[in-house]
Amino acid sequence: MTTNEHDLKMPSFGSDMHQGSLTEWLVKEGDHIKRGDVVAVIETSKGAIELDIFEDAQVLQLLVKEGDKVAVGEPIARLSSATTTSKPATTNKESTLATPAKALDLTTIEAPSSQQAPHKNFVLATPAARQLAQQQQLSLAAICVNNNNRIVTLAMVEQASQDQDPNSPSFVMTETPPKQIMPVEKNSDLDSHQHKQTQVKTGFDKDAMRQAISDTVTRSKREIPHYYLNQRLDISALQNHLQRYNNSVPVSQRLLLAAPLLCAIARLLMTNKQFNGEYLEGKFQPGETVNLANAINLRGGGLVMPVIHDAQNLSVELMMEALKQQVSRARNGSLVYSQLSGGTCTVTSIGERGAEQMFAVIYPPQVAIIALGSPHQEMLVIDDAMHIRWVINASLAADHRVSDGHSGARFLYQLNQLLQNPESLWQTPG
Repeated sequence: MTTNEHDLKMPSFGSDMHQGSLTEWLVKEGDHIKRGDVVAVIETSKGAIELDIFEDAQVLQLLVKEGDKVAVGEPIARLSSATTTSKPATTNKESTLATPAKALDLTTIEAPSSQQAPHKNFVLATPAARQLAQQQQLSLAAICVNNNNRIVTLAMVEQASQDQDPNSPSFVMTETPPKQIMPVEKNSDLDSHQHKQTQVKTGFDKDAMRQAISDTVTRSKREIPHYYLNQRLDISALQNHLQRYNNSVPVSQRLLLAAPLLCAIARLLMTNKQFNGEYLEGKFQPGETVNLANAINLRGGGLVMPVIHDAQNLSVELMMEALKQQVSRARNGSLVYSQLSGGTCTVTSIGERGAEQMFAVIYPPQVAIIALGSPHQEMLVIDDAMHIRWVINASLAADHRVSDGHSGARFLYQLNQLLQNPESLWQTPG
């Protein structure tokens, strides 16, 4: 067993961020931290964002004080993590040194299959999540399965606790077409959970956020050669299937139109990799998975783009749960760093604000963004007959350094075709 000392650096919460203010330390020197633990609160133009850690480590030294402004990439703390080396392997003829084992990478650890509920002793969970689950008498195994077998975090347990509370407001489900996603409005009394966690902070500097947005879109239009394509998506079959599904389940399990649409986009991006990835240092780096950024408007103005990781593997039901949690945490100001990083493609929706079509600006270093207009009815000619159909205009803005109009048009055509067979979206991804 050896130790590896390294710096925890000020992260970037977006290409528009140059520095952040360390508002609060949630750890002290000497503390042992686990992957997923929140260690600090960083004030940015997007508001106060919790910084969660990606590894097991010990805090050796805090390098900055609360209130200090730190440039992106500068060290804010010194950490020590443990690595394991294997013992030499010995044979009868000779002794050979074994290759040292790589440092433990928790991102490669898989939870048990969803077909078999994992034993509670083997569920990967952060300490705060485990403590709260025990206090609330919630099953970590069930939470793990309901969150696509990912490591259970505090946010997942809080959501599970909220879901079982009969007094929690539920989503308002409407007639076709479904309304825009609205967040669950509930703030947990974190002190009663007896774990150290920052309280919800909803305030942000509107002028700073608007300036950050201005810097990002200006850079995008200056550096990225955009091209735009538009496709009218016939969503009538999807709407009918969604309505039948919602009529067959309890109100709390009903879905909004956004969930199957995002599932369809995520699954297609896996086979259309030229729209899923990053353009860095003059080279395109395709994403190994689809980490779908979802542009969310904030009530006070501005927007944030939290990320749904591994979106291609989510069922429609899990996508809905991810959206509910995402919107709620975004508008309550309780997003953490891991929920704002790693996006490989962005989807933005105009909702029901009346605009039937929109063209978005790519969020660098990503190479594409998909914009969805407002659902509306149009008269279409089908088999020489006039039909009233529900449609959505979908536009694709893509980076001409990575793809061209032919591949973009094919992607949008495939999206429209997939929506004509909505039953397939309810099937668990293979």
